[in-house]
This record gives sequence, C-alpha cells and structure tokens, in this order.
Amino acid sequence: MARRLRIPSFVLAPLVLAAVAWASACGTTSAVSPTPTPTPTPTPTPTPTPPVNTPPVIVALTSSSPRVEADQEIALTGFVQDAETPLDQLTYQWSATPAGGQFIGSGPQVKWHAPRQQTSPDVYSLKLTVIEKYVSGGQPAEYDVSKSLDVHYNDSTAEIMKISMRFLTVLFPDFSVSPQAAVQDFSDSCSEKSAELSDVSNNRINFHILSGTYTNVSVALDSPRTSADVSGQCTFVDIPTNPSNPLFGRRESVSGVCTLTAVYESWKWYLCSSHFRGSGIVPLNQLRFRVPGQIIAPSQ
Repeated sequence: MARRLRIPSFVLAPLVLAAVAWASACGTTSAVSPTPTPTPTPTPTPTPTPPVNTPPVIVALTSSSPRVEADQEIALTGFVQDAETPLDQLTYQWSATPAGGQFIGSGPQVKWHAPRQQTSPDVYSLKLTVIEKYVSGGQPAEYDVSKSLDVHYNDSTAEIMKISMRFLTVLFPDFSVSPQAAVQDFSDSCSEKSAELSDVSNNRINFHILSGTYTNVSVALDSPRTSADVSGQCTFVDIPTNPSNPLFGRRESVSGVCTLTAVYESWKWYLCSSHFRGSGIVPLNQLRFRVPGQIIAPSQ
C-alpha cells in the first residue's frame, strides 16, 4: 500500500499566500469605458454688415468759357461719380451768387443765361449741388455735396460807355482833378496813356476847363470782345489862363468828334487812346491842350 506524503502546514501556508498573490496580479480586470470626445460648440454665423453708402463725388465742374457777356449763355458740365446710386437717380441743383440769370436744362449739364444790366465787371459763383437719397438702418437718409466755379461777367457796352463818359465829362473837363486821376481808366499796357497824361497836365497849366459833354455815342466791339471803338460828339468849355494866349480870360467852347479805343484786360475794360477831330471852325493850333488826345484835322 502506498504511503501518502504529508506536507507540513508551515510549508504549505507560504505557498498558498504566494498563489493568492499571483492570482490577484494576473486575474481578469473589469473593462474601462473610454472617455467620450466632447462635441464642439458650433460658431454662430455672423449677421452680415450692411454695406456703407458713400456720398457722390463731383470730380470736376467746367464751363464753356471763363467769361460771359450780359444776356448771353455759357454751357456748364458737372462730372459726377457715385458708387451705389445710378447717376440719373441723383438730384442736381444749380444756383448762382449773386442771384441772377437763368439755368436752362437739368441734370449735370445745363446752360446759364447771364442777366442783363447788372454791375459790370463782376464775378458770379455758379454752384452745382448733388443730392443722393438712400436708406440707412431702415431710415431714410441723404447726402448732398457741392462744387462751385467762378465766371467773369461783363456788360461790355455799358462798361465801356461808363468809362468813356467818365473820362470825357467828369475827369478831363474838371480842372480840380489831377492829371494822374484823370487817366485812371487808361490801361498801363497802352503806350498812348503817357501821351494822354502829358496832354491833361498841359491842359491844367494853360486852361481852366469848366465842363465837357459827350453825346450820340456809339460803341463798336470786335468779335471776341477784346477791343472796341467809341465815337460821339463832344464839347468842352474852358477859360485860357496863359497870358500869351490871345483868348486869355475869355470863356470859350470847342466842339468836334471824340473817338476812344478800349481794351479788355484782366477781366475788365480800360481805355487805350483818345482822339479829337475838330469841325474846322477853331484852328488846329488853338486846339492843342484844350481837348483830350491826339488832334486830327477835319479832312482826315
């Protein structure tokens, strides 16, 4: 009969503990659930910003001429740009300062009919205002922009008549007016001005001139309105003050045709020369310094 092997408890106990420890280390572990990936928060779609409306731009404002004659017309053109509104949907307003004349037409291209019988020379400021109406934030709004240009205004006939009458009826035939003041309306660019000044100076020395008249005056302008001829009947009344003059101390008058020339410079009219053609009653040698300008024989 086989004998059973008996293992002492002091030997078996450590083995049991070791087996338990091994089983704990190598035993089945419970499954661990994976951490879920967080769902990203969606970025909100931004509300689109409404486009900004920009004002119209008047790029340029032009006129067909830098000067205009009384009762005549010039053409005006405004060159306009707008990024949003079609140009034919803009509002165009024209105005003049000083107020006067008439705008003919509408839109960016018009004509301006200059007024009559106004101060001359003068400068008119012609203004274009462009208005754009639009909606901003649900509310009506508008832009208005302006641009101006200056136009020189002349009523040439009236202006020339004025300075001609002033010279022959106010300045020359008044012995109290100095020679320099008497030729104030003559252009410095005309060589005849110095001769006119000399004649007036001698008039003041040799005559006490009392009055002058100028009648039946006509003004003839050249086509570009840059020069003119003036002609009319003139009479001067004076008293010779030079004792050597046979007519010394006597009140005398002399009549003839006075002609003047005028030139347009720096946007206004000036006198340039003057001439006197006698009737033949008074000898030419007695006319010297009694009348303005160059003396012309009746037959010339």
